[in-house]
Amino acid sequence: MSQLSEKVSFIEKLPKRSLIIVSNREPYIHKKIGQFIKVSRPAGGLTSAMDEVLNAIGGKWVAWGSGSADRETVDNKSCVPVPPNRPRYTLKRVWLTPEEVDNYYHGYSNHVLWPLCHITLEKVYFRKKYWDDYQKVNQAFANAILEEADKRSIVWIHDYHLCLLPRMLRRINPELTIAHFWHIPWPDYSVFRVCPQAEEIIRALLSNDLIGFQIPLFVNNFIDCVCNLLEDARVDRARSNIIYKGHITKLQAFPISVDYKKFDSLASSPRTVKTIEQLKDRYNLYDKYIGIGVDRLEYTKGLIKRFQAIDLFFDRYPEYRGRFTFIQITVPTRIKEPYISYKATLEKLIREINKKYSTDTWMPIIYRDTKAEHEDLVAFYRMADVAIISSIYDGMNLVAKEFVASQVDMKGVLLLSEFAGAAEELDGAILVNPYDLEEFSECIRKALSMSRAERRSRMKTLRMQVKERDIYKWISDILEEISILYSMKPYRYRYVFKYLEKIPRDNLFLFLDYDGTLTPIVRTPEKAVLSEDMRSIIRMLKERMPVAIVSGRGLDDVKERVGLPDIIYAGNHGAEIWDGEKLVVSPELGDNKRILEQIIREMREALSSVRGVIIEEKGITASIHYRKVQSRDLGKVFDIFWSTAERYKDLFRITSGKKVFEIRPYGIWNKGDAVKWIIKNLGKDRMPIYIGDDVTDEDAFKILRGRGIGISVGRSEEADYYLRNQKEVKRFLVWLGDLDT
Repeated sequence: MSQLSEKVSFIEKLPKRSLIIVSNREPYIHKKIGQFIKVSRPAGGLTSAMDEVLNAIGGKWVAWGSGSADRETVDNKSCVPVPPNRPRYTLKRVWLTPEEVDNYYHGYSNHVLWPLCHITLEKVYFRKKYWDDYQKVNQAFANAILEEADKRSIVWIHDYHLCLLPRMLRRINPELTIAHFWHIPWPDYSVFRVCPQAEEIIRALLSNDLIGFQIPLFVNNFIDCVCNLLEDARVDRARSNIIYKGHITKLQAFPISVDYKKFDSLASSPRTVKTIEQLKDRYNLYDKYIGIGVDRLEYTKGLIKRFQAIDLFFDRYPEYRGRFTFIQITVPTRIKEPYISYKATLEKLIREINKKYSTDTWMPIIYRDTKAEHEDLVAFYRMADVAIISSIYDGMNLVAKEFVASQVDMKGVLLLSEFAGAAEELDGAILVNPYDLEEFSECIRKALSMSRAERRSRMKTLRMQVKERDIYKWISDILEEISILYSMKPYRYRYVFKYLEKIPRDNLFLFLDYDGTLTPIVRTPEKAVLSEDMRSIIRMLKERMPVAIVSGRGLDDVKERVGLPDIIYAGNHGAEIWDGEKLVVSPELGDNKRILEQIIREMREALSSVRGVIIEEKGITASIHYRKVQSRDLGKVFDIFWSTAERYKDLFRITSGKKVFEIRPYGIWNKGDAVKWIIKNLGKDRMPIYIGDDVTDEDAFKILRGRGIGISVGRSEEADYYLRNQKEVKRFLVWLGDLDT
């Protein structure tokens, strides 16, 4: 609970007991063992994390009651308080007949939607009875939720089993706040159109207020499906909004992750060290390279391709025979076709490889066909020299992140399929195409022969990425977006005008962000040009009240773009201020600016031989972009970057973004600090109004809470009011200044 309260502190702002989580799987299962009833919990990290959320704020969880003793433990409303020993929320169970389980779960969910979304069309098998019971079960879930929900309820739905649920809920209770996270991939239109109910599914999902996907590609695929299937839907690609039948649905990528701290701690424990020694003794793994694969027995994981590549590896590189052992842990999954046949094919291939290469003292593949708990898996992850993820298509693949979080010695290399969602985030991995067996086998050799320094620099980068974006960051991002949606009611928009009518205009101090506020969001920052209309409005406003432009851009850049004298400018997210006469800088800069220049010089020199590196110098911060770097040179980039950055770690904060490292001095002013300084020194008797659209504007909104007015362009948890989009900023500014335009 400490991690949740530490990393998801805003959760306190959610209305207590208003959250209803909905999933096919339940968080607590009651099973009959002889004359006794045992309570078990599914092992998934997501289930544990959601359980923590409801333990913190209360609420309800609606799920299929699948346990043999589930009916015996509920009340007359099919509810049971959980957790069993210290109840904090309510689990409400939905009852399904065996036939409904076959048709809704094994049928439509896993014989239609699962293979469709994973682009394995030859495995799509549609029957009318599947669809009939899929609708019936979704309606049963809707009925259960509506029994518990009121207009203030927030419903968070999980995954592809419940596509139709949002529309069923919205028809009966239109005031609900509904969010849906889609855990698996969303295919492009050319694939999704195969689904007989494609249009009906899209219409139902657009009853959500928010749909979350794993990566931006899936967001774009969904938008393309909407454009091709619904002529009457309006799409705002810039903001990823879809307006359908008067309802706005927000689409956003939220890459799911793991509990980094848990895996790091487990991997560092004395128990794990002892387990590693036992495993090496049992399987004769001393003085050998060790590979690891951990997967559900699932055709989308590309296990056949993986072992074909390993077979080819031993054939092409015989020097690794007797020196490399690959351990495959396969977790049993749905024990039905096509999984039974897939299992038989996989195990036959493994036997053939072992027969082909084994000696009296060595076997190339160790196959464990059993479920393993995290406490046991971390030992395999930590001791491995290479982990192989070979998915033919995957929403995310959390095994890749579990491996990284467990690599406390930073000696392992991650081989990751470029078709797994995790490939979008994990920059230090070696990406492989599981269909290209020769290159795949070559990548295994490359990983095993990689220098210790490159292994360490790659893994250090990977561990930072997983640590910064762990499961709690995922929860925080989604729940924050949900809470903003919940708080965005139409009356708040109207009320901002009514409230400000009471304030004399001559008593105001206006603060404005630039990108996304004064100018529309554009693909490249250079194209964010201030229109002459907007410049004219600001020119007239500054005659009535002080105006400050506060931007993430460099100070000189924003001054040149606005081009108006007699106003205040703050650049670099508030670290530099031009008060009209002199430059004011964040007190913490001092020698740090000189040291940053030194870091940039060192990196420019060291990275000059690597094509594709872009070093963006912003005066007091810097960004090192490596999006255009060839994959073969990434290890060199990481090694040089970390060897340089490590010497300055006490002075500068290092963060990672999409193919970029950010360097920023500790304690440097943000937009909130800049606003605070400007008010104190230039306008302490005035009412400040701040308008902004970006996450960096949240610091300003916080500073003004209770002493001014924060207005967000779009959704914000911290702002007092909001404008619907950038176009409304102009109308608001005209109204604010009583201007005749």
